[in-house]
Amino acid sequence: MTTETTTTDDRRTIVVWADIAIPPERVLAAVCDFTDRRPTVFPAVSMRHMTTHSLGGTTADVTEGTRVGPFVFWERCTYDWSRPGIVTATVTDANVYAFPGSRWDLTATATEQGSHVEMVWTRIFQRNLRGRIMGFVYRHFGKRTFTKYGHEVAENLEKY
Repeated sequence: MTTETTTTDDRRTIVVWADIAIPPERVLAAVCDFTDRRPTVFPAVSMRHMTTHSLGGTTADVTEGTRVGPFVFWERCTYDWSRPGIVTATVTDANVYAFPGSRWDLTATATEQGSHVEMVWTRIFQRNLRGRIMGFVYRHFGKRTFTKYGHEVAENLEKY
C-alpha cells in the first residue's frame, strides 16, 4: 500500500491517497455501508453516536460522531454515490464544522492491482469557541492526523 497526503494553501483541504489491493466496487460498498460494520472501516465513527436518518439507492442522511476526550464531535451529512466511482458526504449540520462548505469525498479508481483511493477532507470551522479550537488543531496537526487516519481506513478497506 502506498499513501500520500497534500494540503491546499488555505489548509482547509487535506488529500490522502492510497493504492490498495481490492476493486473499486468493494471500496465503494464499504464506504456506503451504514450498518454496525461501519467502525471496522472508519474507526473514528462510534455506533453510539451514529444515526441513519434515511437510506436510499444512491443517497443517505447520516449523523456520525466520535468522542475525543470529554467531547463528542458530530456531523450530519448527506451522502451521495450517484456518480460512478465517488462518494461525497456534504455536511448539513454539525457542532464544529461550518456548513455549507465542509465535506468529505472518496474516489476509487481501478488499477491493475486493485484500486487507487483518494480521500479528500474539506473543512471549514464554526466561529464558536469549539470550532476555533478545532480549526487551529486541524490547520496545525490535521495533515499528520488525517494521513494516519487515511492509512488506517485504507488498511481496513482491504480487510472489509
